[in-house]
Amino acid sequence: MSETTSAKKKSPLWLWIIAAVVLMLCLFLIYKTAQANEELDSKNRELMEYIDAINAANNKTHEMEEEIRYRATDEYIEEAARDIGLIDPDETIISPEE
Repeated sequence: MSETTSAKKKSPLWLWIIAAVVLMLCLFLIYKTAQANEELDSKNRELMEYIDAINAANNKTHEMEEEIRYRATDEYIEEAARDIGLIDPDETIISPEE
């Protein structure tokens, strides 16, 4: 009976080798997962920068479209003409006496 109890307490070497290989594999997988998460975070930050740039470009495009629409109005044309000194044909310029 003493031989069977001592045989049960002693683990074979191959069992320890398999356990070490499994542990190393688990550690490797944990390392690779952490590395992949870091790369994913980096790509997400880069993507957000691109999205911000696209949104800024869209906003600028919208502003420029509004400016183009405004410059096509009679109001703008009249304002621009007054800025360079033009007047309507039915207007009279009255200047102060010197």
